[in-house]
Amino acid sequence: MKNYYEKEQLINSTFADRACVMGVYQATLLIQDAMTEFFHQYGCDAVRLSKSHNVVWAVARTKIRFDRHPFWMERVRVRAFPVKLTPIAVHLNVLVETLEGEPLIRCRQELCAIDVADHSLRRVDSTPFPLDMGVSDPVLPDPCRRMKLDLGEEKKVLSHTVRTTDTDMNHHTNNAAYIRLVCDCLPSDFWDRKQIREFDVQYVNESVEGETLDAYLDLEEDAGAVQMKRGDKTLIKSYFLLGPAVSLL
Repeated sequence: MKNYYEKEQLINSTFADRACVMGVYQATLLIQDAMTEFFHQYGCDAVRLSKSHNVVWAVARTKIRFDRHPFWMERVRVRAFPVKLTPIAVHLNVLVETLEGEPLIRCRQELCAIDVADHSLRRVDSTPFPLDMGVSDPVLPDPCRRMKLDLGEEKKVLSHTVRTTDTDMNHHTNNAAYIRLVCDCLPSDFWDRKQIREFDVQYVNESVEGETLDAYLDLEEDAGAVQMKRGDKTLIKSYFLLGPAVSLL
């Protein structure tokens, strides 16, 4: 059984930031598409599963590492494949590389099956996902970072009310929308000088349209962390390593 999904992708305006390269938000969109298309290949994407098995896939953790930021109008190859399968989780790697095989972005994701009705954890074997498929060696073997963050009010930098375009098919804030807000915690002149080289995020709780999210930032010279809360409840925790900005302009 084929145990990977692969496609070519043009880095067009959807996947390029204001510097005309792929930033972490745009990479999250591409990775989310690859993950969705991987599950669709086996007839168990969230759209179909929600109707047939009352279950969706939820991303628990993601780690993204940039070997090089893809450029505007560069054509790349995207591959998604499992590196570990357990009764309650599917661990995927997503690799973005040049057509010549140079690694550009490497990603690790931990996904769980969640019941649509009561949001309880479901076993993977309660879905049509083929657990007997072979797994591949990881391109990003490092585990996702386990983060302990408890940032106080003095670190608050942003408030955002969830709107329609922030939400997904489950009527929850989309994973990529959170990453966009992480980037919005810092102004454009910061991102003109810095770019994320490695990014970890843990999705802890959900939010819905109309709720107000508060973002808290802890920033150092070459690293940072953002915690997003609704009141006292943590929604996401993220950590990133920084390097000099890359730009085509």
